[in-house]
Amino acid sequence: MPADSSSPAPAATPKPDSSLLWKASVGVMGLGFILLFVVWPYQEWEFGYRMSVLHGWYLWVTKYADWMFCLFVPVITGGLVWMRRSNLRGLPWRGHWLGVLPLALGLFLYWVGFKANTGYPAFLSIQLVLAGFILLLGGREWMRALFFPWLFLFFTWPMQPLEDSVASPLRPRTAAMTAKMLSLLGVPAINEGSALQSAPDTARGIETGAAFSLDVDAKCSGINSLFVLMMISALLGYLALKAPRSRLILFICAVPLAVAGNVARLLMLAFGSMWFGSDFAIGKRIGEHQEMSFFHTMAGFAVFGVALAGMFAICYVLEGREMKKNLARHQSPRAGGSAWVVIPLPRRTLAQLISVFMLLAATLGICAGTDIRYLVSRAGVTLDLPLSVDDYQGRMVGVTAEEKKGLDEGVKLERCSYLNQKNRLVTASVVLSGHLKRSLHRPEVCLPSQGWSIVESVPVTINKPDGTSFAATYLRLAIDRMDENGRRLRQRGVNIYWYVGSDDTTCASHYEHVAATYVDAIFRNLNHRWAMVSVFMPIPPSELEGSEGMFAEFTALEDTREFAGKLQPLITAPDKLATSE
Repeated sequence: MPADSSSPAPAATPKPDSSLLWKASVGVMGLGFILLFVVWPYQEWEFGYRMSVLHGWYLWVTKYADWMFCLFVPVITGGLVWMRRSNLRGLPWRGHWLGVLPLALGLFLYWVGFKANTGYPAFLSIQLVLAGFILLLGGREWMRALFFPWLFLFFTWPMQPLEDSVASPLRPRTAAMTAKMLSLLGVPAINEGSALQSAPDTARGIETGAAFSLDVDAKCSGINSLFVLMMISALLGYLALKAPRSRLILFICAVPLAVAGNVARLLMLAFGSMWFGSDFAIGKRIGEHQEMSFFHTMAGFAVFGVALAGMFAICYVLEGREMKKNLARHQSPRAGGSAWVVIPLPRRTLAQLISVFMLLAATLGICAGTDIRYLVSRAGVTLDLPLSVDDYQGRMVGVTAEEKKGLDEGVKLERCSYLNQKNRLVTASVVLSGHLKRSLHRPEVCLPSQGWSIVESVPVTINKPDGTSFAATYLRLAIDRMDENGRRLRQRGVNIYWYVGSDDTTCASHYEHVAATYVDAIFRNLNHRWAMVSVFMPIPPSELEGSEGMFAEFTALEDTREFAGKLQPLITAPDKLATSE
């Protein structure tokens, strides 16, 4: 039977209005992020009172100029997201329950950092929480579209602990490469560890280091420029290159390019010292402080000049003329895309939104109920250094006003100098931390500021008289001094240090004791009052001369290890610990 043409046509099924659910999702994510990372008092850092994650981050990066580039990363990330706005507008909100994993892990790390009073777990927490939000509410397509901006956001966080692990191997390599370049250019140079000096010429009466004497400290090792160059290489690769392999190659090349730039900088400093003098090229040393010259400062721009030129050259080699097309695809967004958010499964999205809200509320509730009182345990060492260690007889050595000035509040330092019948001199120091965490400085920072070059840093084992042993760090040191005749003499020294905790815990290195601090504070509710024990033995220049000179450092190291093993039981005896309180 034919349909009645006069009957009204069936009404079209209306599209579901997702605006309210979308606004609720954005609101919960925004409010949760603000409460966790902008409002909640989270950490102290080094400012003496708890503040939010992003507040502490901002104060820290603005205090240290080497990390101020981190401030620009969120702005750049926002620009990258804005460039993809047309693509994002057409993506449906089809959340995936897999997002619960990064969200829950991020919230757990948030609590870990809150309990341990440190910001680094919170930085990783921000990344994981954002990934959880995107994946749980937006879905895989949104995560795929925002993956690079999310990954790029990692450059926001100052990774200061990486300075030692990255800078330490870069320093001797940079000095060695510069020495080879100088030799190829007809300027003989010698390199030992991070030290770089002009070679001697006995025929002409020219001593070692007469033309130039440089030490590749942490600021000249490439570490300060490395993270900036890695950020630039990642951004340049994303914009100018299309193939993932090409982007990865460019990113990896940021490390050798940073080293190459610093080699160019050291070459400028070496030739500047030869042509115009050390004061012009390097700067004047006033007491223990090295005043940097204008030439030294300007030479630092060579790092970026060489590295950036190398990056563009690598981009051209990898994809050549395609770079312009790759750049063009980011400039004008494609037309189209939905003008409103599509949520195909509103009930599932609502359930996912409720789960996000409950996880955030539970995390804040757990943090509110967490005991964050910082009750410091008893010190594990005594500050009453013995005046006799085996055949060594000692005398107390006063601490200078300059040393006291460099100590954090509450930190105590005692030092004793020992001499045995063989005229072997050794100095033992005990630095007891204050009532705040992270109040002990690393010898790798203090010694270079005193003019010492760290030639080598290796772990060693110290044997105690009772047959037990503990791990420590051995620093092979060198310093140039002028004798009464104005000649430059290189003095060497042996330094062994280790950390002692509140329950007979010993750690060989700074970051090992930092890790033990947080692990024990979180899972054992034990707040160590750490002490750093340092044993230093100088090697007179006279012992380094002649055929026995090559064994002088080895003998000094063995004597220092033996002394350290005999000293440890004397300063950790249980009946003496009360004196250090």
